Amino acid sequence: ELADLKFKVDPANKHLDGNATLTFRATKPVDALVVDLDRNFKVASVEVDGAAVTDWKNPEGRMTVPLARPLAAGDAAKLRIVYDGKPHVAKRAPWDGGFVWATAPTGEPWVASAIQGNGCDLFWPCIDHPQGEPLQVDQHVTVPAPLVSAGNGIAMGMDEKDGWRTYHWRTKNPDTYAISLNIGPYELLEGTYKSRYGNTFPMQFWHLKDRGAKAKELFAEFTPMLDFFEEVIGPYPFADEKMGVVETPHLGMEHQTINAYGNEYKKSEYGYDWLLQHEFAHEYFGNQLTNKDWDDMWLHEGLGTYMQPLYMQWLRGDMEYHANLLKQRATLANKHPVVSGKSMREEDVYSDERGPGHDIYYKGSLVMDTLRQLIGDQAFFDATRLAVYGRTDPA
Repeated sequence: ELADLKFKVDPANKHLDGNATLTFRATKPVDALVVDLDRNFKVASVEVDGAAVTDWKNPEGRMTVPLARPLAAGDAAKLRIVYDGKPHVAKRAPWDGGFVWATAPTGEPWVASAIQGNGCDLFWPCIDHPQGEPLQVDQHVTVPAPLVSAGNGIAMGMDEKDGWRTYHWRTKNPDTYAISLNIGPYELLEGTYKSRYGNTFPMQFWHLKDRGAKAKELFAEFTPMLDFFEEVIGPYPFADEKMGVVETPHLGMEHQTINAYGNEYKKSEYGYDWLLQHEFAHEYFGNQLTNKDWDDMWLHEGLGTYMQPLYMQWLRGDMEYHANLLKQRATLANKHPVVSGKSMREEDVYSDERGPGHDIYYKGSLVMDTLRQLIGDQAFFDATRLAVYGRTDPA
């Protein structure tokens, strides 16, 4: 149900101290709590409801914590795990999971997590499955001052003491891989979006401190992008928190309300930043509409990728829409089905050798176009809204 996560990040030593308290509510009788936690970490202590547990096991990163008193359906328990170590380092973030320890152009540490490929357990104990979403996550991220930690959801405050800053962030119903750490010498650009649905919400962009001019140009794309999504799909799903973007030392990732952006401010041949738009599309298709199994990941990536040609049609008409689709069609491999019909590991789904790989993006997008042509705009967009919001007339 709840996750309260305390992290102390030491960039100089590439080290993480973690203190996680997870609240579980049983849906059926259970005699043990099971979470995923990477074996890179040394576990200092484990507690259930304040009582120490010593007979826990964590073979292959699958931690089992026996309960002194079994839980009946509806019962709750708090699991606290204190741990530390050097998190797994990503070799090709964001295509493989792990931490990126980088240096900003101005010399300061620049740190990001990108864990979709390998899972949330790379830095916090979690249920590493699409259906393992907690109802609320609090993050308390301690970093060397004057670094900034940009996080998921709403900023709850920052405390500074003895050369360290602790940032508190709170978010609701996040994908487990959407919880992220983003640390650097950031400056903040912000504005207010006035929605066609009558509400307003903050738009925020944390960018490196030497990139103000480019950041302002990218920030100018936020409003028309939101106009497109709210008109064509529906209301922004996380308007009670924020529309957030943070500059990262890897290409990008759909971290809920704090999308990672590392496209170096490059515009596509169509004159806009496709990476910004694609990752933002996942706020609808991924963070709001979430797969039940990794085998259904094409719903995230196919719908997310279809939003790029659809954006061009909305902005400039049919010619650029069809040109964009034709470019996508040229990338298809067709070696593996987009959906296998069996439970899959995420790393296999994204592999071009073991699974559909890039076809979940581009073939998925073309499937959407085909469906739209077959059933017509009204039925297509009604079905899309039904999948995202559970109703065809969201407001």
